[in-house]
Amino acid sequence: MNLNISFKHHDTSDAVKDYTSERSERLAKYFQGKIHCTWNFGQVKQQWTAHCHLVGNNIDYFGEADTDDIYASIDVTVDRLEKQLRKHKEIVTNHLHREHANPADFAPPEVETEEESEDIA
Repeated sequence: MNLNISFKHHDTSDAVKDYTSERSERLAKYFQGKIHCTWNFGQVKQQWTAHCHLVGNNIDYFGEADTDDIYASIDVTVDRLEKQLRKHKEIVTNHLHREHANPADFAPPEVETEEESEDIA
């Protein structure tokens, strides 16, 4: 995973860099191959903003969060990206397995008509 971290209007912090790289590793399990992750942090009037741009093979995702704490911003951003990645993975998984499924599983249920119910009685 290639990880770029930059700060706007604030000095760089090793603790924030370590925490960001630790949390970004959670996103790696959704990818196969190379991943490029760019984090941008900024502070405006007591609000920390965390932007994350995640690029991999055939996917491109972006997440951001504004909170009072920089660590909370990182957590919210990673959670939002994970939600997007989970949804993408479900779509791809269901699409690939749908063509091998039994077509009868997707047919609407048969409704019994009045003529059939009279024949039974």
